[in-house]
Amino acid sequence: YLKLVRLPIPPPGHFRKESNCIKNISQTSGLLDEVEGIVQGHRDGHGFVQRDDGQSDIYLPPNEMRAVLHKDRVKVRVVRSDRKGRPEGRVLEIVERPQQPIIGRLLQESGVWIVAPEDKRYGQDVLIPKKATGAAKVGQVVVLELTEPPALYGQPVGRVKEILGEIDDPGMEIEIAVRKYGVPHEFSDACIALARTLPDKVRPQDKKHRVDLTDVPLVTIDGEDARDFDDAVYCEPATLGKGKSAAKGWRLLVAIADVSHYVDNGSAIDIDAYDRATSVYFPRRVIPMLPEKLSNGLCSLNPEVERLCMVCDMLVSEAGDVSAYQFYPAVMWSHARFTYTEVAAILANTRGPEALKRKD
Repeated sequence: YLKLVRLPIPPPGHFRKESNCIKNISQTSGLLDEVEGIVQGHRDGHGFVQRDDGQSDIYLPPNEMRAVLHKDRVKVRVVRSDRKGRPEGRVLEIVERPQQPIIGRLLQESGVWIVAPEDKRYGQDVLIPKKATGAAKVGQVVVLELTEPPALYGQPVGRVKEILGEIDDPGMEIEIAVRKYGVPHEFSDACIALARTLPDKVRPQDKKHRVDLTDVPLVTIDGEDARDFDDAVYCEPATLGKGKSAAKGWRLLVAIADVSHYVDNGSAIDIDAYDRATSVYFPRRVIPMLPEKLSNGLCSLNPEVERLCMVCDMLVSEAGDVSAYQFYPAVMWSHARFTYTEVAAILANTRGPEALKRKD
């Protein structure tokens, strides 16, 4: 570096002055900086460090990437700039290596077992000792656990933790995506045990202090492929106000499944649901926020069964203004399971076959 900037040899008594000069140059150019960030691998073998301070990414050449993995948190030193002025770094320390699964195909080359990661940003195949392949077969997609990290002159070593199946199995891309992006897809044992204690249907004691709306023809409207029904609606013409100020409007009821009746704050089900935050929908699969006994059962407003719900009961003007409303817990009975397509057809032709089918 001293040769690069051609600093003269300082005369006696001038070390302080020249050291300040070096400090100023390094601060101005960004060289010799030590920063932390997250490694982002590239399929071509090199990588970048996304800096915590939000400044420009630091380039890592392929030889630096050999000892680190995609998503590692590292400390790097900026050692030079390329022709375009972009910083290039050297890895000083791996600060944190997240416990992330590596997914790939199990292969055998010249008698050596390896897994080729599905995410090419990892850049290196993982060696698998013969005794660490488990029941996996050549060509199958597996989930790995690293047993030895990568090194400058050695590949990472791992063991097969889970077998997902053949690469062309239906839904394999979903299985890979679930694990690749860390979607929580297994409930805790405590959550499953608690779900087993829940009733299969609404009990008489569950209806106490609730408004009985089972005679109100509430209906659900969802997509054709929906498996759980969270909300129901009912609407009827209403007169708003009295006397000369009376105007036409609507009484609208919106009911949502009352999950809080079954899920206590801080319970095992609540903890798992909080961790998931939401259900995750794939083209042919749903990973629910709640155990199936709730998501497809007690907390799904299925047709022609009693369900506990919370209701917003409101008066709405023809202009869409809410003039009055109230909330209350209730018991409901869904009178029909509609789809968006069906409702659109009915609204488009109120005397058509779809409307006649749903006349009641």
